[in-house]
Amino acid sequence: MGIVPLCFKAGEDADSLGLTGHERFTIDLPDKISEIRPGQDVTVRTDTGKSFTCVVRFDTEVIFRFCCFFLLFSSWCLIM
Repeated sequence: MGIVPLCFKAGEDADSLGLTGHERFTIDLPDKISEIRPGQDVTVRTDTGKSFTCVVRFDTEVIFRFCCFFLLFSSWCLIM
């Protein structure tokens, strides 16, 4: 569980996709962190059955690696 920065595709927004803000989202990311790339398209599914594509907003490899480190460190701190 964590935060993944996403951006709607050009010409799409919450209104055009019929999103209300009350949905729960599942983001289809690759199984291995090493397979995630800056600017990659991912499929997002809602608990209401909607599905759409977003762009992963890790704009550079450096930002991506920092976020991964932070998420792993945060998880480790919670275990301790």
